[in-house]
Amino acid sequence: MPSHPVHPPEWIDSAPIVVDESVVIHAPPSAVWAEVADHTSWPEWFTALDRVEPGPTSTGVGGTRRVIASRVVLDEEFTAWVEDEHFAFAITASKLPILNALAESVRLEPVDDGAACKVTYRQGVQGRKGFGWAMKAAWSKAAKDVPVALEQLKTRVENAAGSAQ
Repeated sequence: MPSHPVHPPEWIDSAPIVVDESVVIHAPPSAVWAEVADHTSWPEWFTALDRVEPGPTSTGVGGTRRVIASRVVLDEEFTAWVEDEHFAFAITASKLPILNALAESVRLEPVDDGAACKVTYRQGVQGRKGFGWAMKAAWSKAAKDVPVALEQLKTRVENAAGSAQ
């Protein structure tokens, strides 16, 4: 599989394509983190994904996972991992011919004295040289999946929090 450069989450700010979505979830950051850090549950709330397979080390900076979305395999490496606060990764390998680089970040911020949590999901994408226009067109569809996924994450976490009380 072709490899891609691994960029830290800060790179997203300067990426040619940036997706930035947020949602407030009425549950503490630890409850949201439990879902975000559970790799295999991602397709249950991020339905654009078919499967997520944790790597041999699937937590912490340097950990890995494999994501399958519409039969496209994406290998990812974690570039940030702060329990209950921040989770980021970069695509390290894929067979997407127009993709040069992709980094994503999920940041959790307590609100309402920690009774709720603001989740900010950011993506930075760069097409291969000469294919930036094609990457932008292709990613505009994929970007629409992010707010839907965040709403499904919100529902999932809030329902679990409600049933735990």
